[in-house]
Amino acid sequence: MKKIMIMLICWSCTLGAFAQDIPATNESTNPNGINTIFGKTNGISKIPLGYFIEIDGGFTRFGHKSVFLPGMSMGLILNHHWTVGLTGTFIGNPMGMRFHNKYYNNDRDSTGFNRHGHNLSGGYGGVLLEYTLFPKSRIHVAFPLMLGSGTLSYSHRDHDNDTTFLYDEGHHHHMSGNHFFVIEPGVRVECNVIKTLRIGFGISYRYAPDLGHFRAPSDLINQFNAKLSLRFGKF
Repeated sequence: MKKIMIMLICWSCTLGAFAQDIPATNESTNPNGINTIFGKTNGISKIPLGYFIEIDGGFTRFGHKSVFLPGMSMGLILNHHWTVGLTGTFIGNPMGMRFHNKYYNNDRDSTGFNRHGHNLSGGYGGVLLEYTLFPKSRIHVAFPLMLGSGTLSYSHRDHDNDTTFLYDEGHHHHMSGNHFFVIEPGVRVECNVIKTLRIGFGISYRYAPDLGHFRAPSDLINQFNAKLSLRFGKF
């Protein structure tokens, strides 16, 4: 009986030691620490998958006017380097985008009201494609490309009854908007502040080739942009 007890104790100790030698295969052994869409091989991710949400503020010029361009982006990050997502930007200071007598004359109309210019409002957005060099470094470089479309319209506020404009309850008169194609390549320097936050500063060039029929110069919004961004996510 003693021999049997001694054999059982030895066998139990052997199993315990063997179990301690088996490497864990849970997610903690994954050096990437990111969920994947293509599964795992021997506990190592084949293609890491991340995501992000970004808020940003940009500065540019439309003709001689300074423009503030707030925006937002979101998307997926493949293998730390490739980004696919959606992005949108709009004119954040439409009251500062007033064009006095540039597109309309200042003559009195039949109602006796004078027109004093119109404000420009609108925005653009589309698909965001991006490649990042050395994404795990504290400071790295990204190359974003936006492909999409936008719309711009002029509005005027008064109390006349001119039927050539569309009305809303606040007596804003809106001229029919113009839709256009836009492409915007750029470059951005990013800093990994913490694991889930990146701060970036970028420069891009916005090109909209079919804006000429909108009572405006064809190159009105073809300008360089400077942008500051805050990107939250799992990189």
